Amino acid sequence: MGRGTAFHTPRAAPQTRGAQLLSGPVRADASDSVNCMKPMIPFPQGVPFTTAQARRAGLSDRALADAVGQGALIRSRRGWFHVPTPADSRAAAAARQSRIALCEGPAGAVVSHHTAAVLHGLPLVRARTSQVHLTADRPNGGRTTGHARLHSTPRDTLSAVEIDGIPVTGVARTLVDVSRTAGFEAGVCATDFALRKQLVTPQDLAREVDQHSGRTGVAIARDVAGFADPDSESAGESLSRCVMRSLPGIPAPRLQHRYFDGVLVARTDFSWGDGALAGEFDGRVKYTRDAAYGDDPSDVVWREKQREDRIRDLGVVVVRWIWADLHQPEQFRRYLLAGLRRAGIR
Repeated sequence: MGRGTAFHTPRAAPQTRGAQLLSGPVRADASDSVNCMKPMIPFPQGVPFTTAQARRAGLSDRALADAVGQGALIRSRRGWFHVPTPADSRAAAAARQSRIALCEGPAGAVVSHHTAAVLHGLPLVRARTSQVHLTADRPNGGRTTGHARLHSTPRDTLSAVEIDGIPVTGVARTLVDVSRTAGFEAGVCATDFALRKQLVTPQDLAREVDQHSGRTGVAIARDVAGFADPDSESAGESLSRCVMRSLPGIPAPRLQHRYFDGVLVARTDFSWGDGALAGEFDGRVKYTRDAAYGDDPSDVVWREKQREDRIRDLGVVVVRWIWADLHQPEQFRRYLLAGLRRAGIR
């Protein structure tokens, strides 16, 4: 195939839950042969394949280079390629990198920690990583390469579920691993979500924490399990609770307080003093969620203002904060203390 050759890709073959980590070449259907004589990339969208697999499918190194140049292929990393998908989500990218890491990693390894959290759909706050995390039954410690981080664990504590054919630690194990290694705030944000979505129970968490007794970070995981609350409805609310807990003089808030005036007026993220002070975390989702369904953004903001006015008409003091405030804890503390004083709580 010469330079400038145009490429097209066949529709991806459906994948079963128990499919192999790497799918083999997909045979083009009859319509592809009839419509054109252009050479094809015979691999499904989003599934990684190696240079060796491409050569066996009849693609030369020049053909691969041309396909990458035209955007028909993406070089996932050295020696690996994939056909781009129309909308490559974070989970899809994590799944692709996980397949590569499992092929290159030790036998019996499973995807774990941060990467497992992404595959389970759990939020990761203050726990970003570009590496794929794997866990394997190993007698000694883990190791880190440029693309993967391998953790060790005793065989009797390692079990896995499958997500699109990828072996992944279960939700409870993933939450404990994230808490132990990424810290309290990351653990709480992920665990609040999992409890709210009923992906795990408090009993599941307690049992999993007990299995890790004596391991590094287990005290943090136990703290997370005791602090997590399904009434926290967003990662921003979860992080707010974590920051508040660390601030001297800030009492623990009540979550999802309902205000009535004959009828329900509003439900707020936080409240103190039996509702005298209401607290609201203002994440972008609060204003973009309704707009995504066709509402005018200015109407969404206006409705939120009217809602707050109705709360204030009840004599309630309202304080609001955003993500940036949570990164300035002392300033956030002063702001909350001022609100508590205005509400007559301190």
